[in-house]
Formats: sequence, C-alpha cells, structure tokens
Amino acid sequence: MVVITGGSSGVGLATARLFIAHGARIAIAGRSEETLQSAREALGGNVLAVRTDVGRAADLRALMNTVHDALGPIDVLFANAGISECPDIFETGEAFFDEVMHTNVKGVFYAFTEAFALMSEGANAVFTSSVVQQRGRPGDVLYAASKAAVRSLARTLAADERVLAKQVRVNVVSPGAIETPLTAAATADPEVRAWVEAQVPMGRWGQADEVAKAVLFLASSDASYLTAGEIAIDGGLGQI
Repeated sequence: MVVITGGSSGVGLATARLFIAHGARIAIAGRSEETLQSAREALGGNVLAVRTDVGRAADLRALMNTVHDALGPIDVLFANAGISECPDIFETGEAFFDEVMHTNVKGVFYAFTEAFALMSEGANAVFTSSVVQQRGRPGDVLYAASKAAVRSLARTLAADERVLAKQVRVNVVSPGAIETPLTAAATADPEVRAWVEAQVPMGRWGQADEVAKAVLFLASSDASYLTAGEIAIDGGLGQI
C-alpha cells in the first residue's frame, strides 16, 4: 500500500498513476477537496483520497490512521507535498516563513514519524527534495533551505537504529525543472520558460513521469541496498 502526500497533481499524481499500473493500492493526500476528487477520478476511482494539511502534525496522524484502517500496513510513503513562492528576501514575513517550513519540512518529518509505526517490515520512504538543495536558488531562499533540510532528514532518519531494525529504507528524489501545473503557472511567460530550459544541460524540461519512475525504483526491491541516498532527476542541472 502506497501513501502519497501532494498526490493530487504533478509529480504526486504521476507517481500514483505509475504505482497503480504496477498493481499497488493507493492513498493520496492534498489540501484541496476538489483537486483530490478530480485526481481520484483521473486515477480510475479506486483510490483513497484524504484531505490533509501536511503542515499540521494532527492532520498527518489522522491521515496515516485513516489509510491504515482502510488499506492495511503502509509499504511505501512518498512524502512529496511542498510549496514554492518567491517573495523578496527582505520583505518575507514570519507567517510566510512558517508556511514554507511547515509544509516543506515539518510535513515530511511528521509524515514519516506518524507513518512509521504503521509501516510494514522492510517498507520504503521516499522524500521529494530538489536540485536547489545543493546549488541554491537566488530569489527563493526559503524553498532552497527547506529542500536542503529534507535531504538532511533522509540521511538522519535512515540511520536511526529503530528505522534500521525495521529495515525501512529512506531515500530522496531531487527533481530539477519539471513540467507540472505549478511550474506552468510560475513560468507562464515564454521567455521565462526558455531561460529555465537554457539552464538545463540536456536542453529541456523534465516530465513528472520521469520523477515517478525514480520513485518506483527507490521503492522497489531493485533498490534493496540503497538507503539515505538521492537520485537527481534534473537533466544535469545540479550536476554539471
């Protein structure tokens, strides 16, 4: 059984679709009831959709208990929910700071800690970080910092003796410029899209299903000796 936060669009939705194609039972979580139901219909309807604010630990506890009661032990947790906004560094209010960190960092931490006791032996957790965690992102300092924190969380949680004793692997996918509804809205200007594309060594935007395939690999037995690791799906953006 697979739980995906941020599962109603973009990378989360593409990942849900891929896991379903491989026979998995799926639960998706998101903030918008309307978007969740649209995603559920797009996935064929045989999906548990739970409205969840990942910035609230109580919501994540309720999510994990709900999916466990309905579908059984959690085999894969894909902690994917996140937000990215670009206010001026020196005009960033405390409320916005808290929103980014609560969603992007707290949401991953509590998704894992609330799910852990309900995970099957040998389960897998995959977190969504970003290429910007290692190269910086001028103009979006909080997003870059939050995704670096996610990468660090994976390393530390993977090394915890209780996690190791349960043989739970914890890994990270770090996407680069991926075409999703959110990035489409943020780069509606064709010049901006072209500029982003020009930064990528492979010369194109990535697709959500390319990230989904990396998540599927990390959650599979093919990655059985990989934990605390990272796969960058970025066209070389952060590597070259």
